[in-house]
Amino acid sequence: MGENTPINTGNKSEALLALKDGKWVVMRVPYPLGFYTKWMDGRIDNPDAGWKGRGIWATISTRAPFHMEGGKGTPSKVFKFQVRSDELAK
Repeated sequence: MGENTPINTGNKSEALLALKDGKWVVMRVPYPLGFYTKWMDGRIDNPDAGWKGRGIWATISTRAPFHMEGGKGTPSKVFKFQVRSDELAK
């Protein structure tokens, strides 16, 4: 998305929201339901790999896991978001 792109945690939207060129880009987690993150980290793991070497990592966790999809005993999870430079990028 480019350098210094602001990203919001999107409370009550089950998504991360990135502000790109004055418009919000919604990065939604379709499953499991209830993705409400309070932490994220953008990383470049391999600068020579293009979009495949970059990602945004975010966690899902709650004080009441029995309210999450999966119910009691559902562990916290880490999600990696990757955004292609265009829809045809390989």
